Amino acid sequence: MILVRQWSTPRIQPGRRRLAVLLWCLGSGLLAGPAIAGLAPLPSPSLPLRNPVIDGAADPHLRTYDLGLIDVTQRNIAHAPETMPVSLTGVIGLPPGRQAVPLVVILHGRYRGCHFALPEVSQWPCPPNTETRFDLGFAYLAQSLINAGFGVIIPNLNAAFSETYGAAVGTRNQLADQRSQQILDAHLTRLAIAVGSGSNAFGLPLTNRIDWTKLVLVGHSMGGGAAALSALSRSQASPDAIAGGRGPVSALVLVSPTRSYPLPQAGEVYQLADIPTVILLGSCDRDLLDYSSLYYFERADQTPTRQSPLATVLLLGANHNFFNAAVEQDDYYRRADSSALCNPQQSNQRLSRVVQEQFLQNYLGGFLKLVLGPTHGGEGWADLAMAPDRAAPDRLYGLPVLTNLAVPSHQRYRVFTAGLGGATYQASPGLNLAICPQFSACGGTWRLPPFPAVLRLTWQHPAPTLAFSLPPADLSHFSSLQLRLAWVKAAQPNPSGAPLAIVLRDRRGTARRVDIPATAPALHQLPTDSPARVQPFTYATALRIPLSQFRGIDLTSLTSLELSLNDVPQGVLDLATIEFIQ
Repeated sequence: MILVRQWSTPRIQPGRRRLAVLLWCLGSGLLAGPAIAGLAPLPSPSLPLRNPVIDGAADPHLRTYDLGLIDVTQRNIAHAPETMPVSLTGVIGLPPGRQAVPLVVILHGRYRGCHFALPEVSQWPCPPNTETRFDLGFAYLAQSLINAGFGVIIPNLNAAFSETYGAAVGTRNQLADQRSQQILDAHLTRLAIAVGSGSNAFGLPLTNRIDWTKLVLVGHSMGGGAAALSALSRSQASPDAIAGGRGPVSALVLVSPTRSYPLPQAGEVYQLADIPTVILLGSCDRDLLDYSSLYYFERADQTPTRQSPLATVLLLGANHNFFNAAVEQDDYYRRADSSALCNPQQSNQRLSRVVQEQFLQNYLGGFLKLVLGPTHGGEGWADLAMAPDRAAPDRLYGLPVLTNLAVPSHQRYRVFTAGLGGATYQASPGLNLAICPQFSACGGTWRLPPFPAVLRLTWQHPAPTLAFSLPPADLSHFSSLQLRLAWVKAAQPNPSGAPLAIVLRDRRGTARRVDIPATAPALHQLPTDSPARVQPFTYATALRIPLSQFRGIDLTSLTSLELSLNDVPQGVLDLATIEFIQ
């Protein structure tokens, strides 16, 4: 159960650390990397940290490379040159051995530098020795993956996000899409040639070392948007395309992903390929002020034909920039709110850069082990907040989280979706109901994020109930009942109490009640300093109850489901969905 006030993590120390300090080298640990069956222990963050030696003898399995220049094509952009010169540089690594290994492609985002220097003039190519290599900012993640038995490549995407060659406020996102896909394909095409015993300028022996049927994309920020777009475009690849490095993607891990398009006007760009996917986001992210990363989940969750699992993990106390070690700025200061949780000088709940890096290493390693392993599953799903038969966790790898899970369509029975209908419902006296569509104000104030659509419950008297009628259906083969909830405003309940209860009734008249404690993650309220016109972070997250807790109920003949608000005398609660899952 989540007790946010009782946990703490290392405070962020004042000042900024240099990139050379942040990217520590694993040294000889790389020489004994285990097979894909498990993730190696993480490097200790204890001081002193050493400078990275990517191209030296201390780290022979991780290299920078330069494949030379290509011309990227730019189409349908007024006043933009038709081509842009790009140097194909990046980082590559392989575990020792001769066997073919899965390939993880890591795509960094758009950060400030000589190529994106607003409001100053941007330049491409950057003047000599002035370009910040943001691909190097994920060297720590590459080293962890190599130790676990994966191949890794990190293309330098600065050119894709450069505010030059026609990129401006109205065109930069469209050009970023075009450029990033061509640059990524160019890197992987040349890698495929080297793997097939052709020309090799990567600096490592590559012949027959990559298993192209196990290709994973990991992207941060706009690199996450680029990864999602690439996975969509590769979904119908031919066998020849697979051998040429242009094959389908096996899994996606998106860290604070975005393509920076306005949500209501360009929602169609926030689409996901039908492959196992995880979206990670920090609760103190002050770069994506609209929480657009979470909209990827909403689009996929409403897709009736989706066949692959999808999870979101909101990491409490994490920010946007600290996942990339080359980005020094703390993005909290872009919008200095939610001080009790996010201010690094006031909160003992903010996560340090090292803690965020370790979490990403742990989660990514666990996810890849299950998705790419021989059985494509196992007990480890609970460690990733992706086990449909378990309660939604309040912690992952020791850190507090809020999560959502969308299971394949054939594993769910949706009872209710706010704004789309479903089961009929009836409120007790004193409980007021209102549908709040997405991208609209709710109760006269704006929500962050402004999605999904929710049914808002407002009450001024104790113990109201909301009852949903259930159509005749045999639900005995499902493992859990899952609701998506968000406390908007409520009197602080007794931490040891149960402010919410769920009641199931069957045709025989049997009723079974499960009390939900105040410490359940979905009932958690994040602290805020936002103005009265905004209701910050009212995002509905998962409340998952294993059906085994409703002992004695006949799941083949349920007639109703009730929400009972027990010991909270007044408040506001948002309800997005109710479903049975397996």
